[in-house]
Amino acid sequence: MFHDLFYPRQAVLVCASSSEKTNVTAVEWIMPVGEKPPILAFSLHNASLTLDLLCTSMEFVVAVPGEKLKDAVLLCGSTSGKFIDKFAEASLTQVKAKKVSAPLILEAAANIECKLLTYTNAGDHTLVTGEVVEVHMPKEEDYRPLIFSRRAQQRKQNE
Repeated sequence: MFHDLFYPRQAVLVCASSSEKTNVTAVEWIMPVGEKPPILAFSLHNASLTLDLLCTSMEFVVAVPGEKLKDAVLLCGSTSGKFIDKFAEASLTQVKAKKVSAPLILEAAANIECKLLTYTNAGDHTLVTGEVVEVHMPKEEDYRPLIFSRRAQQRKQNE
C-alpha cells in the first residue's frame, strides 16, 4: 500500500476518557501541524472506541512510549478496548493529568495533554486535531521514543 512508503514512523499511545470508560490505543499516523498555538494531528479508525471517547470528552492525551513499552504498544494497537481493559492488560499505570480528564501514562517517555479542535471524516478513518495544553517531558538526554518500522517487522516474519 502507498502508506508503506512513509515508514519508519513514531508510534504513540492516545488516551481518552468519558465518565464511564477510559481507553488507550496505538497510533502511528501522527504529526505536529502548528506551533502558535501548538497543534497536532492524527487519524483513528472510525470504529475506534478511543475516537468515540475523545469526541465525547473533547480532550485526550498523547503518550510517547519508549522502547520498554514496545509490547504494550503492540497490544494496544491490536485489541479493542470494547472487550478488555488495555491499561491492565498492558501493565500501564494511569496518572491524573493537570488539564484534561484523560490519564497520562506513568511509564511513557513523555505525555501531551490536548483539547480537541476538529475531527474530520477521511474515508475509513477520522482525522483528529488537538491543541496542546500541557507537556510532560523528561530531560532531553532521557528522551528515547519508540520508532515503528513495518518493513523491519515484515522482514523478521519472513526469515
